[in-house]
Amino acid sequence: MKPLSLKGHGRPITRVRVNQEGDILFSSGKDKHICVWYTENGERIGTYEGHTGVVWDVDVSWDTKTLVSASGDQHMMVWDVETGVQLNDSEVGSVVRSIGLSYSGNLAVLSTQKAISNRAGVFVQDLREFRTQNGQLHLYDLRQPNDAKDFSSPHNFPINELQKSVDETFLISSSKDKTAQLHDTRTLQQLKKYKSTRPVNSAAISPTRDHIILGGGEESVNVTMTSTSSGQFEAKLYHMIFEEEFARFKGHFGPINSITFDPTGDIVVSGGEDGYVRIQELDQSYKDFEFDIGVNT
Repeated sequence: MKPLSLKGHGRPITRVRVNQEGDILFSSGKDKHICVWYTENGERIGTYEGHTGVVWDVDVSWDTKTLVSASGDQHMMVWDVETGVQLNDSEVGSVVRSIGLSYSGNLAVLSTQKAISNRAGVFVQDLREFRTQNGQLHLYDLRQPNDAKDFSSPHNFPINELQKSVDETFLISSSKDKTAQLHDTRTLQQLKKYKSTRPVNSAAISPTRDHIILGGGEESVNVTMTSTSSGQFEAKLYHMIFEEEFARFKGHFGPINSITFDPTGDIVVSGGEDGYVRIQELDQSYKDFEFDIGVNT
């Protein structure tokens, strides 16, 4: 399959998400819209409209029935995936920067941005009725919601994004300090560090291989002052254990703002500052690749 470049947004992409079956993907953007696409052919199925500000994040339930969105308009919205009907609209009172759904699809966890009159916060909302600015990670036990513990400061600059492994044992953080770091989900202990030469906006863990993929590049304010090559807008593949980069591929004409694998680990979906969603099927050489660990026999 040739790479597909999908144009449905008028402004930069903020997040791409693939559903559990891998046949549908969702994208959100600074144009206030959420788009839904078929991953097989890139056909746009529809658009969810209702937000009046940047849609920073989206997540979809495991059964692909419910979609939630977080926006700069200070609202969290809940949608019926199939019909596009807005099921709920909750005003949070601060910019909502990230959102995620529980396995049951009944609970949504969202984080808000620090403002003059409001502290940054993490909230859980029951649908039936985290990213930080200081480079820290925080672990919350929902059984003791007032007890935030196990603080960690793995990054020297703001954390742009967090993603979990498919079995939820690992967490990967991406940061403006030009690194992505792998952590134990339960303890937040830093396990590995993947170094880049440009800010890392997004990083994902392969669901089927010991691989990590990074996306980022020169910050958007500097894009017009640099060439594509010097901006380093490629997606980069690293070995999860050995921390070494072994491949990269181009596609976006600007920083990659969001990147993820499909459930097979053979397809990468990315969203860029250029406003495009890109679907890249990794070729056979990648699937056959075995990392040389240098063991003498």
